[in-house]
Amino acid sequence: MPHNLAPRSRPVAGEPRRVMADRAAAVPRPRRPADGQTVPPPVGQPIRPDDGQTTTHTTGFRADIEGLRAVAVLLVVLYHLTGYPSGGFIGVDVFFVISGFLITGLLVRETEQRGRLSFRGFYARRVRRILPGALAVLAAVTVTAHVVFRGARIAQTVDDVRWALAFAANVHFARIGADYFQADRAPSPVQHFWSLAVEEQFYLVWPVVILVVLSLVARRLTAPRARALLLVVVALAGAASFAYSVVHTRDAATAAYFSSPARAWELGAGAALAVAIGPVRRLATRLGRARGPLWLLGLAGVAASGFVTPAGPGFPAPWAALAVGSAAVLLAAGAAGPLGRWGAPLTNPVARYLGRVSYSLYLWHWPVVVVTAVLIPDAPEYRYPIAVLAMLGLSVASYHLVEAPCRRLGSRRARHPGGWRFRLAGVRRPAIAAAACLCCVAVLGALVPPRTTPGLPATRASRLLPLPAEDLAPAPASLTSAIDASLSATGFPAVTPGLDQQGTARVHWGGCSVPGPSEVAGCTFGSTADDAPVAVVMGDSMAMSWLPGIEAALNGGRSGSSGASRAEPHRSDWRVVGLTLESCPAADVSVYDTNGRHDDDCDAHHAWAVAEAAALHPRLVVLSETEDTLGRLASGATGTDATTQYEVALRDTIARLGPGAGRHVVTLAPPPKAGALTDCDNAGGIPADCVRPISNEWVTLASAERSVARSTGTSYVDTRTWFCDGAGLCPSFVGTTAVRWDTEHLTDVYARSLAAPLRGVLLTGGPAQ
Repeated sequence: MPHNLAPRSRPVAGEPRRVMADRAAAVPRPRRPADGQTVPPPVGQPIRPDDGQTTTHTTGFRADIEGLRAVAVLLVVLYHLTGYPSGGFIGVDVFFVISGFLITGLLVRETEQRGRLSFRGFYARRVRRILPGALAVLAAVTVTAHVVFRGARIAQTVDDVRWALAFAANVHFARIGADYFQADRAPSPVQHFWSLAVEEQFYLVWPVVILVVLSLVARRLTAPRARALLLVVVALAGAASFAYSVVHTRDAATAAYFSSPARAWELGAGAALAVAIGPVRRLATRLGRARGPLWLLGLAGVAASGFVTPAGPGFPAPWAALAVGSAAVLLAAGAAGPLGRWGAPLTNPVARYLGRVSYSLYLWHWPVVVVTAVLIPDAPEYRYPIAVLAMLGLSVASYHLVEAPCRRLGSRRARHPGGWRFRLAGVRRPAIAAAACLCCVAVLGALVPPRTTPGLPATRASRLLPLPAEDLAPAPASLTSAIDASLSATGFPAVTPGLDQQGTARVHWGGCSVPGPSEVAGCTFGSTADDAPVAVVMGDSMAMSWLPGIEAALNGGRSGSSGASRAEPHRSDWRVVGLTLESCPAADVSVYDTNGRHDDDCDAHHAWAVAEAAALHPRLVVLSETEDTLGRLASGATGTDATTQYEVALRDTIARLGPGAGRHVVTLAPPPKAGALTDCDNAGGIPADCVRPISNEWVTLASAERSVARSTGTSYVDTRTWFCDGAGLCPSFVGTTAVRWDTEHLTDVYARSLAAPLRGVLLTGGPAQ
């Protein structure tokens, strides 16, 4: 008799009720399997032959699968907590294979045995399995966000929670990841919910496919032939998904990472194994003693995947195939029954328990990583043990007090003769263990040394390349004093208006990020008079972020958009036109886009923008681009070769713009990068967290632009004193205004605050001519 089964206790005539209850309570109960795993029927109950496809081996509980879950979740947790192993994210891919194997096996058996599939029963089980733990985590994240975060990041987190609650987090984060203007967005505490969304979206479709194939199309076929037909469907769908994933990964890796169609082949690999379990089991049986080494090879492949799978190009496809294939080999080798000593790495009590709580651990670990990184950024000797203990405590409590009880709701296992007293006794030790972990978290948290504002010596900028001081654009004395005050501040100000109201790409820039003949009007600001002088702004998203300041500078602080009614327009007002494209520099040079691919759109934009600028007959042309431009050249050039190539391209662009003869060309240096205020302004942050020295990339670009300006007789404006102190240290806020809404793009409010110095350099030619 299996150790986890016993015949039901029968009452004895005349036996007291209490004795009967005690005897029943003493009988060990079958342990409830997880995610579709089932247990063998009680002794004496026949096993339905299922046309030779189902045996005790296919319906029996697989301890090695429980242990494999532990390996998968540990890879993910270690990767997110420490960044090592570098490919630990493949643990999610292993989960997909396990899920596809177990759930498909359950669905196929139910359809074959009953002749139909209970969608209500299936989705009720999924709800009990997935939703309680997920709701607990989402509720905790929402509360924690209001305590730990501030301003815009709270709103971002709440929005993320809504998407996660709808099991559409993958769609949400794919959209964000593909959004150039949110590339520096702070990590979301619920970003890991994307994998749950992929699974649930898969299981909206997959049960229908099984029902159609087994119950409708193949109802006149024998069970083996029906399964063969279903296997063909799985294989074709999986191959199509894999091919799509390879192409999608090449073209848009971020979107492919979160895409359900691009991930379906991973669940399909497990599903195919479940459909073909009969032949797979027989093959594993024939292997005999070789089955153990093969199983161990699959386990080694999963572990090795965590170290060799790259996070860059080629993932999820084809690189995820290594982890998926290894997990499939392990599942297949173990299909013929227990592996004895070979299976010890996954069937030991520790591995099995971690696997049992793996879902709760997966749900809780990422919010813990994000929050502890925010609250304890500078003390890893405290942060790591606190994070581990918090994960364990929350996961154990969540599993035993939320997940497991909810999974038993409505089932016979939920009713026990011992009543509530018995059930409470079953969670007493886990509750004590969880409480002990959380108490240790509280103690260690109290020992974390308080953070103080560190000194910001000029030596932090000593590694910078030399910059000629005579080329600096003048900064008002009040601005210089405000920057110095921000660098010495001990706390964050109440940013006014709020960061989410200070203006971003979507608030002010309109259609400036998508150029073309029909979009020029959407990026035209200022005067509507026919004879108004025209200023053209060209470049990438950095040029876009300068637009509000340039408009305010040229229009004397007044602002308006094309077509808007303005009282008493002045002939001195300018019309400002943005001919810009995200990630596309002003210089006519080929670059890689944000996905690491050659940006064909940028090449086409260069020719169009120069021609459009010439047609507008501008009196002023302003060029600007981000400081990382030299690192994105499509030629792959680096160092002096990259600088030379860029200078040639910029010189050619300026020549085609026709400087002179009443047309003034100004190259405006980008604001040096600093930390994102949304990352630093939180319960555990101090202003110094966001201070950054001017980077070598910024200095190299500045030297190249200055050289081109002098050789072409145009102007170059070195803007660093508008953002940084004399030592090259740059804060994230000045006064009560956020300088940037990420790490580099100006907020509209700060850009407009620079109207006076901008007007001076744009209309007089700037300091470098």
